[in-house]
Amino acid sequence: MQDSASQLSTSDIAGAVRSLLPYMVQTLSGFVAAASPSGQEQPAAEFIEQALRDLGLESERIHLRADAIRHLPLFSPPCCPDGGRYNLLATHRPVAKGGRSVLFNGHLDVVPTGPESMWRNPPYTPVVEDGWLYGRGSGDMKAGIVCALAAFKALRALGVQPAGAVGFNAVLEEENTGNGALATVAALRSAVGAGKLAAFDTVIIPEPLGEGLMSAQVGVYWMFIELTGKPAHAAYMTSGVNPVEAGVAVMEDLRELEAEWNRSENRPPVYRDHAHPINFNLGQIHGGEWNSSVPCTCTLGVRIGFYPHMDIDETKAIVEARIRATVARLASNLELVIRYEGFHAPGCEFDLDVPSMQALAEAHRKVHGEPVKREATTATTDARHFRLMLDTPVTCYGPIARNIHGIDESVSLDSMVRVTTTLAQFLHDWCGVEPIATA
Repeated sequence: MQDSASQLSTSDIAGAVRSLLPYMVQTLSGFVAAASPSGQEQPAAEFIEQALRDLGLESERIHLRADAIRHLPLFSPPCCPDGGRYNLLATHRPVAKGGRSVLFNGHLDVVPTGPESMWRNPPYTPVVEDGWLYGRGSGDMKAGIVCALAAFKALRALGVQPAGAVGFNAVLEEENTGNGALATVAALRSAVGAGKLAAFDTVIIPEPLGEGLMSAQVGVYWMFIELTGKPAHAAYMTSGVNPVEAGVAVMEDLRELEAEWNRSENRPPVYRDHAHPINFNLGQIHGGEWNSSVPCTCTLGVRIGFYPHMDIDETKAIVEARIRATVARLASNLELVIRYEGFHAPGCEFDLDVPSMQALAEAHRKVHGEPVKREATTATTDARHFRLMLDTPVTCYGPIARNIHGIDESVSLDSMVRVTTTLAQFLHDWCGVEPIATA
């Protein structure tokens, strides 16, 4: 455990972190270059496994096996096969037991890049310009993972190491199901129950929250609306039933429901200051076969957001009823199939007044000189698994990023330095420190 002789000042920690900026840039650049769209994360897994090994940490591979976690309430319908893919869990163990522990959780997968021609530089070719590192996944959320590694490395550069267990969990499929983190949570719960592993006291997910603490996140699910009409020659289009036009009408009616949920009187207190916390996103549309034919089919891929207090199954029933009412109004012979694939993620709120979150907030204050801001995010993160399944204190705290899920995604290097310093300060204060173990 930590004693007065081993106390480090914030300026000492900040100096050690600043000296690691080349390490952070080099590591993040290699990480971004390891292209890892959801379902194809292997290059990033191999990269981060070696990065952990370079820190003297050996990783356990936790394979994603959908059938083994299908029974769990937070399981999401898969978007891609298991394919032998795995999470990585590496844990630093102190010499002396007794220090408080923390798990850093981060996702390896990234979203599609869109047309490469829209990027200033190829999306998987990292570029540093004006203090920002560009590339798909740079901000969301490979930079945050690098910050956690660098925080651990900075303490070691100062001759100490955390006096409590520190875990690094790199997971699959955060961007489409969350089943990667769910697999680790299931494994941790099983190991703790079997007495093989002590539970982590708290969890930090370094998502790009702009150096704020996440106080809540919305629920999210993905649905696919499949419409089948009656094809006909365009010259006789009134004899057909157009499912593409029906899809447009379905989305118009869903926009009305979205507006209802966003009304100020319908927002819960944690989202009171958000003008538009609930978003129904039309992310995909597929339909039609020929310009001169009334199309046969149209499929809409929609992301539905909802508040933490709303039950996910009840929410699905409300949205389904709205869709069915629209289709019934349009045409009695228009066929409708609704299926679910991807996120099945309830929302939740997070207690930021527990000791570990107060320690993180205090570490931020020491580094920034001002209190940390709290944010209720309008997205979902893997934090729900730790909050709802393990009841473990958890939040997201990570660097400033731009254009996540967009074109020319980038992360601020100055922000990475500040976040890394804060995380190193947190490790120092929360876990305590001890001299580095020698062979």
